Amino acid sequence: MAGLPKLLRGKRRALTALLIGTGVGSATAAGATALLMMLLIDPGTHNTATVVAGLTAAAVAVGGLRAVERVLAEKLGQDYIHEIRTGLVKAALRAERGPSAGITIARATNDLASVRNWVSQGISPLIVGIPLVLGATAFVWALSPALAAAVALPLVLLAGVLAFLARAAYSRARTLRRRRGRLAAHLADTLAAATTIKAASGQAREMRRITTLSSTVAEAAVHRARIAGYIRGAAATAAATGVAATAATGVWQGIDTATIIAAMTILGIIAAPVTDMGRAVEYHQNFRAARRILAPALAADPAEPDPAPPAEQRARTEPSSDQGQLKITGIAPRRCCPAEPLDAQAGERIELHADGPDEATAVFETIIGLRLSTTTQVLINGVDLHTTDPTRRRQLVGYAVAGASLERGTIARAVRYRRPDLHPDHGTAALEQVGLTEIIAQLPDGQSTRLTRGGEPLTTSARAKLLLARATLGSPALLLINRLDQDLDDNGRARLDALITDYPGTVITYSTRSDTKLGTTRTWRVTCPTPH
Repeated sequence: MAGLPKLLRGKRRALTALLIGTGVGSATAAGATALLMMLLIDPGTHNTATVVAGLTAAAVAVGGLRAVERVLAEKLGQDYIHEIRTGLVKAALRAERGPSAGITIARATNDLASVRNWVSQGISPLIVGIPLVLGATAFVWALSPALAAAVALPLVLLAGVLAFLARAAYSRARTLRRRRGRLAAHLADTLAAATTIKAASGQAREMRRITTLSSTVAEAAVHRARIAGYIRGAAATAAATGVAATAATGVWQGIDTATIIAAMTILGIIAAPVTDMGRAVEYHQNFRAARRILAPALAADPAEPDPAPPAEQRARTEPSSDQGQLKITGIAPRRCCPAEPLDAQAGERIELHADGPDEATAVFETIIGLRLSTTTQVLINGVDLHTTDPTRRRQLVGYAVAGASLERGTIARAVRYRRPDLHPDHGTAALEQVGLTEIIAQLPDGQSTRLTRGGEPLTTSARAKLLLARATLGSPALLLINRLDQDLDDNGRARLDALITDYPGTVITYSTRSDTKLGTTRTWRVTCPTPH
């Protein structure tokens, strides 16, 4: 599984060992059943009731082991995709420019389903089935080499047929995966732009596009199902052919009836596992198609985890007081030469001048490290913001941007999201400072109200106030305000201006509204020269 986490790691080793044991146990139960069948047909001095009881116990053992196998296989698959799922989310959150919501959802559903099916319904049946088939064949060999050859020949032919069909299954799995991903991305983008689509009366046009994409997915799914049908049909044919070949060989070689029936009993027991092993080919091709996408996505996640913060920082429960000198160098808008360095002291209010909102956002995200830059350095009281640990970084800088979505959870959690180490009273004070206390008091659950869909049930202005409260919580040394005024109502803009005026640290603001006055003391131009 190149590019993906190792399967045999942690508790998955124990689960794999138990699956192997299940296969060996199933082979033993199959052999015991065959022997008891021979005794039942030709009892001799054996008690028939005892033999029947033994057959019943063997049958229960076969069924019980199949049930245990299913549970162990699911545990193995779920544990494996859990590791991959968390890795995907971690990589998406770390990436400078992550995939669209639709693509991420497709990876977390369709692609991970393919991985889970391969592990729990592909690898697991192989782990169990191979010892079972080998053990059963060895037992038949002990009864009669001719019958063992009759059992093995259809299985060998099945392996050849499956190898031939595997390439087509892989190609069609890739096609279906691409079309599903395209549909998921388009659906996510369409739902995100629902307001503008309805404003332009474009619902019918968008539905036609969705219908077209959906039909291509359905077509690809049918094509893949056709190959899957061939694979499953071949496995079922091999099992049935094995029974017929065993009976014919037994008659041809003049083997006694009890031995033939014993061999056919074993074939009946291994028929279902053989069919499952045939399906493993189908699941493997779907997994290969998913792996081509998942492996590079997981590679975006660094191998080393975030460094653990020092004990004294973990234990900190009071706001920081790291106000002081700010120095920013190496900021380069687009491909222009670097802008002039910025040197500022605590209490300065700096207005950013950039070539539009996108460029301003790029500057802010470069400052806080969301966009990687080898030339940019941000020092706060001598601490390099880009190399310090995440806990220290979120203590030093607060960032509020217009239009940002809020994660799911309570309002109390949202306001302290940047500084979860602070006491809840600090969050309440921050909400009061931005004018949210009365609004939140009107909600049925107060600060325990759960936010969904990016911030509902709060209004756009209330969400902006909450983002401002979060950014200022703990009075970080550097406060970045990116067009937040455009989401605020008049009361919110007045509070924003008052907060910036009295803020003890350094504040950098950017606004596209000409009527907004944020009490800035100087400007910082990060623009490209206008060509003459």
